[in-house]
Amino acid sequence: MNLFRSEEHVNRWSLYHRAAEDYVMLVADWAKVFSSRLFRNRLDPDCLEKAEDYLTEYHAALKEVGKASPLWQYPFIADLDVVKLSRYQVVGKYTRYEETVLNALKDARQRIVAGIEEQSHRRENYLIWAAPGSGKTYFAQQIAESLSRTCRYVELNLAKLSEQEYRSGLSELAQNTRPSLALVDEIDAKPDETWPYEVLLPYLDSAVEGTGRVVFVLAGSSGFSLDGMKQRLASRPKGSDLLSRIPVENQIVIPQMSFGDRVLVVLSQFMRAGNDTGRDIRAVEKLGLYYIALASKLTSARQLHEFAIRAAERGPRGDDRVKYDHLFAPGDPENKRFWLEVAPVAEELINRYVIIED
Repeated sequence: MNLFRSEEHVNRWSLYHRAAEDYVMLVADWAKVFSSRLFRNRLDPDCLEKAEDYLTEYHAALKEVGKASPLWQYPFIADLDVVKLSRYQVVGKYTRYEETVLNALKDARQRIVAGIEEQSHRRENYLIWAAPGSGKTYFAQQIAESLSRTCRYVELNLAKLSEQEYRSGLSELAQNTRPSLALVDEIDAKPDETWPYEVLLPYLDSAVEGTGRVVFVLAGSSGFSLDGMKQRLASRPKGSDLLSRIPVENQIVIPQMSFGDRVLVVLSQFMRAGNDTGRDIRAVEKLGLYYIALASKLTSARQLHEFAIRAAERGPRGDDRVKYDHLFAPGDPENKRFWLEVAPVAEELINRYVIIED
């Protein structure tokens, strides 16, 4: 939050944007917005579990002081003209917007790739924590695709497999002589069972014992953080033994998607959806991106992909653009509702497009 001495001071601020005027408020009004019991208790241990409640109360408090229009990220969209997706590439089609996140995940990818390509007697086991929908599975899949000529990829989802299916998948993996990347997804699933980690432990030692060349990536989402997930894993039978086989430097956090990430994902998903539907999509109307930025129902890469597919299917086959109206089924009242809500400030986003480049 930025505090200013006067409206004139606001107007001279280097980052000032006309569209943000609706959020220039008296300090007393901002204090009123954040004075509810819920916000006073925001340091409680369970605050992350109440994220949706915080957001709902925040919107309600803004409406009480006459600030009902959601204008977040308007300047970002208004000033965006061309997005070169390769600039944000971590691996394959997996992208991240923030430079620190981008480079941290590039480093993690490089360590995983080195473990596959270089013969070693070290444990090449990795633990990934990510919020649901942040792309942890896709990250592993894109690493595997980049190594498809030299590496075999096996994906075992602990939440979906029975004990016999799990044992069979690991056994088949060990019998293969090619270097392999094995994703054990939802490693924190089945907390009441004793077999998941006991079965896995011997395979995590394969590199040390010289009986295999497999890089294991164990991924989960519980605990609200990497440390929280590790505490849960450690409390389970053989959990501490499991964690002891994962070097500290191989423990990775994939942060939740930021707004910039959401824009990248939806633009890349529009290109992908175009390919799937026989269209070469190269531009997206800015008003459409603005809607996606504010849509609380579109918070994960998975949701954005499904949304992009449907929008691409609604556009004319010979058109390389996705328009705002293509985001909605005919007659969907959400189309009109959103436009009426943002029309006072977002009119300049109509018929202006963000160009997508590979």
